[in-house]
Amino acid sequence: MSLSSLILGQAVDELEEAVDDGDIKGAVLLVARRGRIVLHTAVGTRDGLNEDNPSMASVPMPLDGIFDLESMTKPFTVFLAMKMQESGNYPGFSVYNTVATYFSEFAVSSVNNKSSVTIRELMNYISGEDLDYFDDSNPNGIFDDADPWHTLLDAPLAHQRATKAVYSDLGFRILGHVLETVGGDSLQNLMKTYIFDPLQMTDTGFQPWLNMPGKQDRFVGTAWSATRGRYLRGEVQDETDHFLAGEGPDPAEHLTGCDGLFSTASDLAKFSQMMLNRGKRVYSCNSPPFNTCVNTLLPEQTVHDMTTIQTGSLHLLRPAWSYDENLFYSRKGYGWEMWDGGMWPGGESASSVAYSKTGGAGTLMVLDPEPNREMFAILLTNHGLPKYDNFTVDTMTGKMSWPEFNWMINDIRALEVMNKVFGSIQW
Repeated sequence: MSLSSLILGQAVDELEEAVDDGDIKGAVLLVARRGRIVLHTAVGTRDGLNEDNPSMASVPMPLDGIFDLESMTKPFTVFLAMKMQESGNYPGFSVYNTVATYFSEFAVSSVNNKSSVTIRELMNYISGEDLDYFDDSNPNGIFDDADPWHTLLDAPLAHQRATKAVYSDLGFRILGHVLETVGGDSLQNLMKTYIFDPLQMTDTGFQPWLNMPGKQDRFVGTAWSATRGRYLRGEVQDETDHFLAGEGPDPAEHLTGCDGLFSTASDLAKFSQMMLNRGKRVYSCNSPPFNTCVNTLLPEQTVHDMTTIQTGSLHLLRPAWSYDENLFYSRKGYGWEMWDGGMWPGGESASSVAYSKTGGAGTLMVLDPEPNREMFAILLTNHGLPKYDNFTVDTMTGKMSWPEFNWMINDIRALEVMNKVFGSIQW
């Protein structure tokens, strides 16, 4: 079976149309099948909309642009957790340990069985943690807090643990905090040791302005920040994650496990191919004839567990009716969204064992390990985070709705691009 270059070209056409329509300013698309890159292209310009200066000049989108991944950070945080457990370097550490093992304040409240929440339950979204930290009594929420990490750990659960799957940035912020505590180091350094260096991901990291200062010309801009009073390039757009991480490598500041990573399509391809290889990096080594070498980062079973349904029957038990419903309530692996027959941004052409992760600023990766496909697609855009102006929570059911997220998925042409990419296989 081969891939149709004509249909792959139509995927690029979709992105060029999105640029022409003004829905995005620029994008990079990379597609690989069975270990070989079959498409890698850039369209449009490097920087997204600047609301303070809509006519801000920008340069053409570089093929090696370094993008704000936002929630695409989550699979890396999960991978780190599993690697730290498997490594043997942290005696006693297990994802089945309770969060309270590491932070006593987490268990101060016994409501909703909070003291029993495990690290694993943060990873598969059944911990009972809210989508994020909300404080109705303080409009500035966490930003006025003298000890924000204590507040996040001490916050009550939104619902009973292990009763339903609900997407949670707050849970992944706490997950990252646990890993930094166990590892005695920052997420940047831990991921560099266990993920980036072994995979030679030289353009990936948190706070690129600090960790990759010589690559500023490749930082992809996302949006104007009224809070920071500047256009954002090389800074995580999410204000909470920026606030918690601080402006520098102060030991009192902490990176978060939900957002904050920056990367290129090429680096993400290395991670994606390792995932399709079930935890193995396969590469040429030694002198000619260049023998094949294998570096196993995680056991095959561990990768299988990460990328298959880990929510039992606690997720939405029907196809999702909207992209935000899919994000919030549909089937989850560990940090990944699983294939869904409804409104899933991975499209209708991928197989039922495919999995994906969306980044809120307009990024998406979809991996399909089905033997007849063995392919992945990485779509990175400079769309920027959707607003929350129309975000609602139903007072009767508690169900969340985020129309702007749905509009963002449409703007970046996720469905159209992925349908073309995974539909390009000639059976």
